[in-house]
Formats: sequence, structure tokens, C-alpha cells
Amino acid sequence: MVGFDTTFLTWLFVRTAKHRVPNAKERVEYLISELSGRGDQIVIPTPALSELLIKTGVATSKILDEIKGNPRFIIAPFDLLAAIELALFSDATLSKADKRQGSTAIWSKVKFDRQIVAICKVLRTSCIYSDDGDVKATGKREGMPVYGVEDIHFPDKLGAEETFRLTSPPSRNT
Repeated sequence: MVGFDTTFLTWLFVRTAKHRVPNAKERVEYLISELSGRGDQIVIPTPALSELLIKTGVATSKILDEIKGNPRFIIAPFDLLAAIELALFSDATLSKADKRQGSTAIWSKVKFDRQIVAICKVLRTSCIYSDDGDVKATGKREGMPVYGVEDIHFPDKLGAEETFRLTSPPSRNT
């Protein structure tokens, strides 16, 4: 099981999304294919889902139908266990002078990013896929691997030597 944040959900559901990494959309599609082939499910934390849906306008119901109708997706709420997890790792942060821990984002975004990581930790995902620097930093502090689009490698269409490597550690069974 892996977690997707808003940036990866955008690559998956917003056909016109642009990215600085070459072949970003193809990389994400290949990742989905590989995850499906392994039988992995994709956790969609509700804070990330809400961020996606805010951006999609009239496509919202189509996206929700696709997510709800596909067993590889798990919509994961910010529930009691996630709230406790977030409180545990936020206690140390809030006792320091810099509650944002170096982030320049507004406080509401910082809290959303932390909720995404807390949900993934509670569900024991093996990693999170995100291109958000704050999600990456929070994940790193919490021992949760976070990978971006640039970490997804797939075979070159011309048959070059680069082979696909799904950047994902083994299951977190600790």
C-alpha cells in the first residue's frame, strides 16, 4: 500500500497538468500500472482528495466515480487514529520556536501536509508519492519515505538501457 498526495492525484486525474520532469504523466501512469501489477493499493488521504477536488470543477463527480469504482484506491479519512498520530509528532514541533519547521507555507497548508503524512503512517503505507517539498520534509522527519515523479523510472520507448525501478521500500511491517 502506498499513499498519493495532491500532486500525484493531479497527475492521475487532470489531463492538462504540466510538470518540469520529462514524461511526468507517463511516469505516473507507469507507476500505477506497476502498483496494480503487484496488487498494491493506493491510499488517498481525504485532505489530499479535497485539495484535488477544489481544482477540478465540473470534473469532480467523474473523478469521484473513478476513485470510488476502482478497488485499487482507498479513500482514507483523517480519523481518530490519524489525529492522535498527528498530535504525537506535532507535540515536539510545537514546543520548538519554529512550528512550521522551516516551511514557508501558510499554516493551514502545513497542517494539511501533516495530516496527509499522519494518515499514511496510521495505515502503514510503505511510502508516499508527492512532489510537495513540505510533504517530503514532514515524511522524512517522521521516517516515512516520500518519492517524487523524478524517482519513477521506466523503460525508454526506444529500448534504451534504462529499466524501470519502482522506488518503493518493502512493506512497513514494523
